Amino acid sequence: MACKGWGSQGNGLLSSSGRSGEVLIVCSDNMWKSLLGDSLQAILMQPVVNLPQQEPLFTVTHVTQANFTKAYQKERNIIHFNIHPQNENKVSAKYDVWTTPQLLITITAQSEQDAAEQLSLKQKEIIDLIMTCEWKRFQRSHKSRQNFQISNILKEKYHFNMVVPEGYSFSIKNEEFAWLRKETKDWGQSILIFVENYTDTSQFSTEHIIALRNAMTKKYVFGPTDSSYMTTEMNYLPPVSTFVTNEPYTIKTEGLWKLEGDFMGGPFVSYTLLDTRHNKIITIDGFLYAPSDTKRDLMRQVEAVIKTAAFVQDE
Repeated sequence: MACKGWGSQGNGLLSSSGRSGEVLIVCSDNMWKSLLGDSLQAILMQPVVNLPQQEPLFTVTHVTQANFTKAYQKERNIIHFNIHPQNENKVSAKYDVWTTPQLLITITAQSEQDAAEQLSLKQKEIIDLIMTCEWKRFQRSHKSRQNFQISNILKEKYHFNMVVPEGYSFSIKNEEFAWLRKETKDWGQSILIFVENYTDTSQFSTEHIIALRNAMTKKYVFGPTDSSYMTTEMNYLPPVSTFVTNEPYTIKTEGLWKLEGDFMGGPFVSYTLLDTRHNKIITIDGFLYAPSDTKRDLMRQVEAVIKTAAFVQDE
C-alpha cells in the first residue's frame, strides 16, 4: 500500500473536508461496539509518542453504511469495512474516490474475526499510509506558500533544499547553526539546523545527537530569564532514535525539550543526515512551544517541513 495517484482540482473532484488527523470509520453500529471496533479505536487512538500530554494518534469518528451519504464522502481519510462470506481477506487503498485529496482504505473480509486479523496484521501499514498522506497534505499547503528567500539561503549556505512556508524567518544563521522561527500570540514553531564535520558513525548515536543538541541550544537558544537556555529532558521521556533511510543515511530522534533555569518545555523531533558530498552531518531539529494548545498537529506541521529536506545535487 502506498499514497500515490493523487488527483487535482483539474480532474473535476471537489476538495475534501475534515481537519488534519481525522479518520472516518464506516461500519455497522454492532461492529463499532464489538471487539473489532474496540481494537480499531485502540490502534488509531493510541497516544502520540513524544508529547508532554496524551493526544490520540488520530481523531476518529464513526458512521454506518446507511448514513454514509455525500456529506461524509467528502472526508479526507476513510476506513471502510466490507464483510461477506465470499470475500477475499485483504486490505486495499484507493485515492481521490469522491473528493481530492482523499484516502480510502477498505478492509475486506469473510467475517469480523477475519477483519480483526487483517487489522492486526496490517496496523502498521495502515498507520503509515494515513500518516504519509497527512504529510503530503501539509507539504502541498506549504509548497503553495513557500518562502523562496529562505529556501535559497538554505541551498547556498547549507547545501540542501527544504520547502519552508511563509511565516518563518531566521533568528540566527552562521556556519554551524541556524534558527528558523514562526511565532504567534499562542504558540511558536521553530526549526534548528546543526552542522558538523563527519568523522565516524558514532555521530549517529542517540548519545552524540543529544550531546550536540544540548551544546548548540545552550550556546544559541536562550529563555526569557537570565541564564536560562534550552536543553533536553532526559528523565520524564528520554529521547529515542530510529533509522529512517540509507539515501541519504538518516536517523530520526524524538523527545522533549525544557529550559534550564525556567519552566518552559515541549516536544522536539530531529532528522540527522549524512552529506557525503561535503563530508558533513546536518541535523534539522524542529520544536514546539504551545503551552495552552494541543500539540499533535502543530508538531506534524513542523515535521512535514523537515521531511522535504534534500541535499543539492547539481551545484
